[in-house]
Amino acid sequence: MKTTIALVLALALGARFAAPAHADAQPTARDIQAAVDDYLAQAQSDANLVGGAADAGYDQGFWIRSGDFTLKFNATLQTRYEAWVWDDSQKPLLGEGANVQGHGSGFSLPRATLKLSGTAPCTLRYYVELEFGHFGRDRLDIGLDGPLTDPLGPSAQSFNFDSTREAWIQWGRSDAFKVRIGQIRTATTRQAMVVPELQQFVDVSLATAFVGWTMPGYTDRNRDHGFGVHGTIGCDRRWSYLVTVTNGDGADSIRNVLDTRTSDNLAYSGRLTWAFANPIGWQEGALRQHTCLWYGELGAWGYYYADRVDRAHATVTDAVRYGADLALGYSGWSLTAAYNGGRDENAAGGSVDYTAYLVQLGYHFKGTAWELAARYDAYDNEQGTPPFGGGPQQLPFATSGSVREFAFGVNYYLNGHGNRLSLDVSFVEGSDAGSAFLGDLLAGYPGVGANGAGQGAETYGTLVRFQWQLAL
Repeated sequence: MKTTIALVLALALGARFAAPAHADAQPTARDIQAAVDDYLAQAQSDANLVGGAADAGYDQGFWIRSGDFTLKFNATLQTRYEAWVWDDSQKPLLGEGANVQGHGSGFSLPRATLKLSGTAPCTLRYYVELEFGHFGRDRLDIGLDGPLTDPLGPSAQSFNFDSTREAWIQWGRSDAFKVRIGQIRTATTRQAMVVPELQQFVDVSLATAFVGWTMPGYTDRNRDHGFGVHGTIGCDRRWSYLVTVTNGDGADSIRNVLDTRTSDNLAYSGRLTWAFANPIGWQEGALRQHTCLWYGELGAWGYYYADRVDRAHATVTDAVRYGADLALGYSGWSLTAAYNGGRDENAAGGSVDYTAYLVQLGYHFKGTAWELAARYDAYDNEQGTPPFGGGPQQLPFATSGSVREFAFGVNYYLNGHGNRLSLDVSFVEGSDAGSAFLGDLLAGYPGVGANGAGQGAETYGTLVRFQWQLAL
């Protein structure tokens, strides 16, 4: 910069001596200063183009802001050691000898999640959630009934859910009315509405996984392609709502315009939540609570999908799901409870009824990093007549029966939910001979085998999980 200024001055002085000897041709001190100022102004403009007027920092995620545009980065890593031990009564049912699959254990990375979110002009927001974790793809492939390379084969799965979990654009000028369109989350039971990073246990309960699997689009949360309207209303935003209209095929389906088997029927879901005491928000546990204050939210939700095959427009399933849930807290105590039901009916008059419930209690020792938790949950399916082969996910419920889970956990919060060590153990058992153990890929429940193994009235087994979570 100094060299450039010197060059400008030299040129100005050179012009002074090279110019004709006319008084009006002589540069004055004002002319020289104007030339220098003009150059410095251009240099400042160039610097602004390089550096920009953006700000950056960290606030529950790394962010960049420039004018109306913002971009926020969040990352979640869940490193886990997990072990499943089949009960002795189940080993002979596995079909390949008494010692097959008696014990399965190892290290995994169930979630390696990248989240991009931010704002754009015209009151727009956007969100993209990408998943690169070790969530059990091979286990999923085993259950498919068609080749992975055939996009219109019997399975018709594009597998985009193992990378793009969620992605949408949102418009809204007020907190009371916001419109979201894209690959969105649908309304369901409370525990499945809580993001994985804010769970009290390592992952969702078996009952919550059951509710998710009886609706399209479940991986770790229920998602589908369509649009939704949501917002908060009332004094102190005590009421919140969500209404969605989606394809009903789930986020892992191919585009409907390319699928000759699908119909134009849509799925509808809705949820209403009332914060009758201080709001808790979508979280579990008592980390955000204060001594001598009550927190409480009561929610209700419903879902309906008329699953049809086009041309003949034959009925596959009329699926109805509903539920109510409660989140309550006082000081270090926290409670999550839910009851859910549903019914599927096919064209032949066959039906199956579903119920599931959950009670989860935790206590965070104030002033420490320790939290203890326990839960009891169960699900039940009751076949009607004639036999019914399953709901939208074609669940393997050929008979009636129920399954229950007892679980205990301990958390050590290095820095809240963002840096947490968790250890839990779950005991899973059936209540009668017709019970069917449902698996969950991310949670680590192995479920029934391909030949129906694992059914019965005995204890299925024990799941032990230790997880270190880092959420930035």
